[in-house]
Amino acid sequence: MDLSKLSLIFKIIIIGIIYIIIFLALRIMYKDIKNGGRRVRPNSGKSFGLEIIEPGNNSNLRKGGVIPIRGEITIGRKSENLLVLDDPYSSGYHARIYLKNNDCIIEDLGSTNGTLLNGIRLEGREYLSSGDEIRIGNTSFRVIV
Repeated sequence: MDLSKLSLIFKIIIIGIIYIIIFLALRIMYKDIKNGGRRVRPNSGKSFGLEIIEPGNNSNLRKGGVIPIRGEITIGRKSENLLVLDDPYSSGYHARIYLKNNDCIIEDLGSTNGTLLNGIRLEGREYLSSGDEIRIGNTSFRVIV
């Protein structure tokens, strides 16, 4: 067999591999653009949020606004919290709301004045449902799904 024919075969194989790599890269980029850069979770389930019923003394909250719950939200007066309340009746680290297995759970973090869930003082953790009302000091929220 002649070496020139062998080198021509290798050139064709290399060009074919390059075209396959370019095609696969373009397909991946198209999928990323189509999904907006988000990964699609097959069983993402419900999405929860907190509707602000009464903002209290908080200038950063407005009545009717919605705070989405993605992962975990800590609530309190300290600036390290995700939701900072300017309320003299809320503790530094008052409560946390988090998602677990498509359920939304609220937990009081040992606050002085307590967290009210539907008018009842919260003891430990409770599952949240649509329409539940949460009151922390002068601020109140409604759970929406």
